[in-house]
Amino acid sequence: MMRGMADDIVRVAQLSDTHFLTDADDAEGGFAYDTAAAFEAVLADLDGGEALDLVCVTGDIADHGRAPQYARAAEAFARLPAPVNVCPGNHDQQLAFGAGMGRPGVGTSRVIETGVWCFLFVDSNAGVMTVGDDGLVRDPDDYGDRLHRNGALGSAEAAWIRAMHDATTAEHVFVWLHHPPDPPAPLSHDADYAAEWAALMPDLPKVRGFGGGHTHVPDDYSFAGVPAFVSPAFKNNFDLEAGTLLPPGYRRYEFATDGTISSETRLVGEDTWPRHPLGRSVMALLRAEITYAEFDEIVARRRAAPD
Repeated sequence: MMRGMADDIVRVAQLSDTHFLTDADDAEGGFAYDTAAAFEAVLADLDGGEALDLVCVTGDIADHGRAPQYARAAEAFARLPAPVNVCPGNHDQQLAFGAGMGRPGVGTSRVIETGVWCFLFVDSNAGVMTVGDDGLVRDPDDYGDRLHRNGALGSAEAAWIRAMHDATTAEHVFVWLHHPPDPPAPLSHDADYAAEWAALMPDLPKVRGFGGGHTHVPDDYSFAGVPAFVSPAFKNNFDLEAGTLLPPGYRRYEFATDGTISSETRLVGEDTWPRHPLGRSVMALLRAEITYAEFDEIVARRRAAPD
């Protein structure tokens, strides 16, 4: 029995998009909160809340997928108030992630059964990975194929999801993954990835929901008749309706024996990370009205312009 399960409720915290850096690193994309400070604020909030059974971290653990960044992440995760399990995101790199996250108290299990629940940890990057002649799974030759994707399962990962769904004796299944399927955030939408999940769902009647990250736009929505929850990030967060930044944060969940799920978004550090308005170019990018390349051109022109 996991901690906190005396009342048959499984309590989980979800962290996502932690994007850990070392002191020598510059953030990919040029802008980020102090993610180490964001972790401290989240940790303080977790310590002040109800006891947890598990902490799930849904990818983009390291900003550049480098070994020293995973070392910093593992050191931080070891301080969390419950066992930790992680899955990779598009910023993570296959071999460094595998070596850096296998620490005492920090797991990379793909299946966790607890009570009447089975948690599946899906690799939503699997569809772009390559398999060498030695059988080892590696990142694609062009790492940008992974970095700039909004999710791809591929046939092997889809088959694994079906197999684990059918193999577990648990009554209810919840899917943890980096890329949520068909999120409302326009920049994170990918029709092919959404179609992969739409094709899978009729074969997964025990799935009760999804917990993802990636978008940096905290949200709750419905996909294929089940709830999907998007966690805040540590790196930066956006409110597309208000057109502002949001502070970093995380999510809390309660999983009940009847298959229902309750979840809340927790934002931390409102004074440290105020809700500044976003510029027109940033909003255009987040709404998928311009591409990353077009946005980079705008930024370059502004930097080159005389004062």
